[in-house]
Amino acid sequence: MPHRLRAPLLVAVAALAGCTGRTAGPASAEPVPGPAEIATGPGNKYDQPFDKAITDELGEDQRPPVEWTIGGKSSAGVREAVARAWPTIQLADADGKPIAWTVKLDTDAGEIEIALRPDLAPNHVRNFLALTKVGYYDGMRFDRLVHQEAVSPDGQQSIIRLVRFGCPAGTGDPGIGHVGYRLRSEFTDEKHDAGTVGFTREADPNSAGTRLYITLAPAPAMDGNFTVVGKVSKGLDVVERIAAGKLLPSELDETRELPERPVAIRKATTRSGP
Repeated sequence: MPHRLRAPLLVAVAALAGCTGRTAGPASAEPVPGPAEIATGPGNKYDQPFDKAITDELGEDQRPPVEWTIGGKSSAGVREAVARAWPTIQLADADGKPIAWTVKLDTDAGEIEIALRPDLAPNHVRNFLALTKVGYYDGMRFDRLVHQEAVSPDGQQSIIRLVRFGCPAGTGDPGIGHVGYRLRSEFTDEKHDAGTVGFTREADPNSAGTRLYITLAPAPAMDGNFTVVGKVSKGLDVVERIAAGKLLPSELDETRELPERPVAIRKATTRSGP
């Protein structure tokens, strides 16, 4: 039977929060990208520097980052790599028009393409692109398969169906969905329809880091409570297959959200343009 929750408190429950501080085994750190030409733009919201877009403060419901991600990368190394890649990513042209960006996830279940919306959340979009470019999502898992009943502030009932990926520890438990920094929220009125992609966060609005979700049905209870970055443009059927995966028995997982065999992301890549 689906869980019942009420927005905006749904951010505090395990199904939509961050992940645990359990560490993965030792592995080599991801090398930091070399010097690159700094992207220039119109000097507006599309060009906010890394240190202005993030916060280093840990909320009460957050933990320090894991030392090594499940993908075998040093969290500290990933953060440094993202900071260096950040200013090289151009989100708008000389006229201030947003550039079309796409992230492709090559998963065990097939390919998923996500069309990004820099106009909605430029800092979160840049963060997703930077993490992808430095290889963070390579080896990550779809760690939670969520099916919950929810009630929006206006009393509208709905069933939240979504998958989540990008937990550094690969478990999806609350507390640490980051690699040492968190983003300041960029909430909008964008509606959550099937295929909506956004960043998972903790109860603190300014706590999104590395974890994202993909919805499989309208989720009005999430509208205005999470930062939306885009929509699946190809492969929603793949997301459905992932969401249909078998879950661990309830005696092993009381949340009933942990996949028995998590689908892995083999490679994540970016491209700009149509």
